[in-house]
Order: sequence, then C-alpha cells, then structure tokens
Amino acid sequence: MITAYATEKPFDHLELYRSFLERETDATGTVVLHHGRVKRPGKQVPDFSTVELKPLTADVDERLAIIARQAEEKFKLNQVLTVHRLGIIGACDSVLLAIVSGKTRDRCFQACAWIVDEVKKEEFIQLIEHP
Repeated sequence: MITAYATEKPFDHLELYRSFLERETDATGTVVLHHGRVKRPGKQVPDFSTVELKPLTADVDERLAIIARQAEEKFKLNQVLTVHRLGIIGACDSVLLAIVSGKTRDRCFQACAWIVDEVKKEEFIQLIEHP
C-alpha cells in the first residue's frame, strides 16, 4: 500500500505511525521510520527565522507517490507512507515523514534512506531559509 502526499498543515507523526501499524499484517518483520525536522543552523542562513517549503511543480503529490512506488518495487516493501510539509514553517517543525515496512530490516533501512535522499534532491520542493 502506498500513501504519499504534501500538506501545508502540521501532521501528527504519532497518529500517522499508529494508523500505518493498523494496516500491517503478519508478513511484516520490520517497520522503519524517518521523522525529519527543521534544524539549526540552516544550510544557507545559519540563524533563519522561518523556512519556506515551496512546490516547484503542480504535481507534488504524484512525485511523492512515484518515489514511494519506486521504493516499494526496488526494495520489495509491504507498505510505504511519505508525508512532506509545504509552506512556511519554523525550527523544530516536522518537515518529512517516511515510514516503510517489509520482511527484512536491511531492505527497510535502505528503502527509507533512499526515499529521504530522493526527496531531498529538491527537484520538486524547494527549501528556502528566510533571515
């Protein structure tokens, strides 16, 4: 199962994780989660006031879904959830949640890292730090 979307609203990572687990079956041996948060110092502006996550394309949800589907196929996953914030957010706010499940931990760790790396390429969501 693939769930992937972007949102301007804050997301509850614990509730999303709980819902993810409710959809699991006994075919899953491992669940791996990446919870990305905005950290200081910034990459361009060390002491930024806010961060803007700006969509560069109109199909951000589809782009996230493509990455999730590719991960599902490449790493033979049972389930993938990817949620990315958009808009203006502050330090310590949640920016990216990626959760994967599968039979083995090696596949799941690799898949979660791969998803994060693909999203962080900033090909369809740009991160702008404001002074």
